[in-house]
Amino acid sequence: MVEVKDIKKVALFSVFSDSQSEALAKITERIAYKEGSLIYQSDEPANHIFVVTSGLVGMKKIVPEEDLEISFEKREKGEIFGTACFMEPQKYTLTAVCLKETEVLAIDADKLRDICNLDPQLGYRFMKEVAKVYFERYKVAKRQIHAMVADPTVITALPG
Repeated sequence: MVEVKDIKKVALFSVFSDSQSEALAKITERIAYKEGSLIYQSDEPANHIFVVTSGLVGMKKIVPEEDLEISFEKREKGEIFGTACFMEPQKYTLTAVCLKETEVLAIDADKLRDICNLDPQLGYRFMKEVAKVYFERYKVAKRQIHAMVADPTVITALPG
């Protein structure tokens, strides 16, 4: 459990009432990781949603059988990741790796779903804030695709 003030510091949760923030604090823990540590791997069950409180997390797709590692994005202070728990099949789609010493708030996904079912207003507010985050990421992806189409450069990568 973390303190309510820790929840209130996160912009994503700023719309929550005091009682809603208290409910979130009860199902959240603070976890510290060393540089290079894995927070979770692709295809693992999505048991937590995370918010970076310090440090930097790289979101990667690792394909060991092809000796391939693709870096997608980075998450820094205040950013959320690991929201796959709200989407079937509730498995992480990427691997989260600490690019330097990192501290996160880890929210228990099962308990969060339970709270959202009991308090639909909290669930709505939470999903609305998550949707804003993902819509911004979608706009960035669209710009990147547009830039690639506008300047088509072929890159060939061979494993090994």
